[in-house]
Amino acid sequence: MSGRFIENLRARLARGIDFFNREYFFEAHDELEELWMDARTPVERNLFHGLVNIATGFYHYRMHNLVGMQSQLHKGVEKLAQVPGRCCGVEVAALLRSLRPYLGPPALHNLPEPLPQIEFHPDEISDPLSSSR
Repeated sequence: MSGRFIENLRARLARGIDFFNREYFFEAHDELEELWMDARTPVERNLFHGLVNIATGFYHYRMHNLVGMQSQLHKGVEKLAQVPGRCCGVEVAALLRSLRPYLGPPALHNLPEPLPQIEFHPDEISDPLSSSR
């Protein structure tokens, strides 16, 4: 991988995750979707597509569409379960654990706040296929 590609990946993923962690889910979706479309490997595709689904799910949550939220979260979990627990600097295993309360029967008043955050270690991106440690 070229250094320029890695730097671009790191910057774009950092932007998408920053949007997500600040609960700008629409913007996170857009940024992460571009990464998904540019993904070069099945691992990248599953990671980025899963993050797109999770961002979309929480966008639905903020719009009080719990059916849409659950549908998107389940799709995201399915994709993220196919990647290593730590992938492209993303703490996938921790994110999956934090999503569990949102996957059961929806009841707005029972869902925890604040919403999950994505832990990200951008300096760990040296090869998009590098993963768990």
